Amino acid sequence: MTSLETLFSRFEAAKEKIAIVTTNNETTYGQLLSEVEKADWLLRHNGCARTTVLLVGDYAAPTIAFLLALWRLGNIVALSCATQDALIDERAELAQATRVIKINEDNQVEFFSRDHKISDPILSDLYRRQEAGFVIFSSGSTGKPKASIHSASAMLDKHILPKRCLTSISFLLFDHIGGLNTMFYILFNVGKLVIPTSRSPQRVAQAIEKYRVETITASPTFLNLLVMSDALTLYDFKSLQVINYGTEPMPESLLKTLTQKLPWARFLQAYGLTETGVLPVRSVSSSSTWLTFDKSQCDIRIVDGLLEVKVKTSMLGYINVPSPFTQDGYLKTGDAVLQEGDCYRVLGRHSDLINVGGEKVYPGEIENVLRDMPGVVEVAVTALENPIMGQVVGAAFKLHVDESLTSFRQRLYKFCHQKLQSSHIPRKILITDAMLHTTRAKKIGANTLRSRLIEERRTA
Repeated sequence: MTSLETLFSRFEAAKEKIAIVTTNNETTYGQLLSEVEKADWLLRHNGCARTTVLLVGDYAAPTIAFLLALWRLGNIVALSCATQDALIDERAELAQATRVIKINEDNQVEFFSRDHKISDPILSDLYRRQEAGFVIFSSGSTGKPKASIHSASAMLDKHILPKRCLTSISFLLFDHIGGLNTMFYILFNVGKLVIPTSRSPQRVAQAIEKYRVETITASPTFLNLLVMSDALTLYDFKSLQVINYGTEPMPESLLKTLTQKLPWARFLQAYGLTETGVLPVRSVSSSSTWLTFDKSQCDIRIVDGLLEVKVKTSMLGYINVPSPFTQDGYLKTGDAVLQEGDCYRVLGRHSDLINVGGEKVYPGEIENVLRDMPGVVEVAVTALENPIMGQVVGAAFKLHVDESLTSFRQRLYKFCHQKLQSSHIPRKILITDAMLHTTRAKKIGANTLRSRLIEERRTA
């Protein structure tokens, strides 16, 4: 029995249980299975078998059903939550999609055909092996999306072994590797997936309280927004048992605050990349940013301070950029790590390293200090070119109340005097009303931040 067949058999055995919850609707596992059969018929009717399809949509019973039905028919499915026509065209082109399926917020389904030939050797090899797959898009260093190809069975097989049945909230998006991991954990263990009306702190908090959510996987940026919005005091979070965090390094000061405000919950660090899927790791403790890897399920090594991994869930390769794999099959993550025995701490992307006259520091290490400064809601740090020092530290701040740049700079330097090396204190400062996170609740990219710091008039 394949992993997909195992999943459908569990749906059938739990057909009366609630699978998916939205504000206006509940879908049982039996109804979800019926949605899969309906999608299967529509796909066959529209010629969507053993081809590449761009599936546009976010979490909903029809979207999940279409993904499963597409895989059952041997398709390679590129995923996109972005609904702008330009992005759909760009992603369909990158994925060499011959069909586009759009599922809107009202669950209306549209099919579009594209005159495209599948030429990528990895895609072609999947078809030759009659194996379903999926494509995930992520931003590259140039801002152009990278398209990584994965085996569907590798994603599904890791969830076959039964685990705890939980109620979880869908925070990471449907086209995010971590979002897929959460969804399939819940579905394989016939739990309940709660879909909030939006991913704002208030809406997520309301859903946690109303549906007694037991676990959430979110970014540290979003967890910080929960703290700053007072949602943790306005809503009942007592049902939360496990809070998984990932997608970016967790500031130690934020983790300390969270464990104090939610002492009954376990905080577990997740680690993974679009290219690897979520890796088998375990936090040393709820209050620690150090983790261990299950080396029975993945191989890791540190080369020049950077993590390299080999795991079954790794992508097969990129469509549009060179392979990041070594000759012996390790993926170069680009993440700098510290190691103490079998424990590791992720510092951040090596490409984000700031080098001030030979003194090197990662943005997160500075942000971890600046976040404790009174009045700071958000802070983001990056490197700026400097003709004398090579680079200097630039920082953008969002504050609780208005404050002049002169006044804030004085407070900043006084605050940093005994907390940071002189070379690590921000020399270029921006106070902004704009959010310092993306719509996906991650820190804005270094290039975007750098542009803001250079162009904004309210800088020193």
